[in-house]
Amino acid sequence: MRLVTRSEQETESLGETLASILQPGAIVGLTGPLGAGKTAFVRGIARGCGVAEGVVHSPTFLTAAEYEGRPNVTHLDLYRHEEMLPDADWLAEILDGDGIAVVEWFERLAAERPPESLEVSMAYGDSDDMRVLEFRATGARAEQVLGDFAIRRAS
Repeated sequence: MRLVTRSEQETESLGETLASILQPGAIVGLTGPLGAGKTAFVRGIARGCGVAEGVVHSPTFLTAAEYEGRPNVTHLDLYRHEEMLPDADWLAEILDGDGIAVVEWFERLAAERPPESLEVSMAYGDSDDMRVLEFRATGARAEQVLGDFAIRRAS
């Protein structure tokens, strides 16, 4: 599925809509260049999970931040982990958790990529504020989420 947003607020809104469909244990992987809107999308997911406004930030220097919501949202940023991933057990604990895990720079997981995930590739569009989002599902549960998301967007 391919969607276009024309503002940061629209990108956040897409994340919020997706959050209404995600279930505990879901993994959302985000890819795209710096400034493409990955953290804005995470803010929308967090808002849709009831996370307080203003607490979501890019955890680039921390690798991960957890936000209290319904369910909790764990936000991983692998930007600084191009050469070496964090500890595999730590990653597995987060990715197999009972909240929602959203991973920026998802492609850096490579062989550690979970078998079940929804990947959102983000790119710049034709104008400064335009973003192009491509959604792909891996695994039956993620495919169901993507199908439900398409229906929700159409209504």
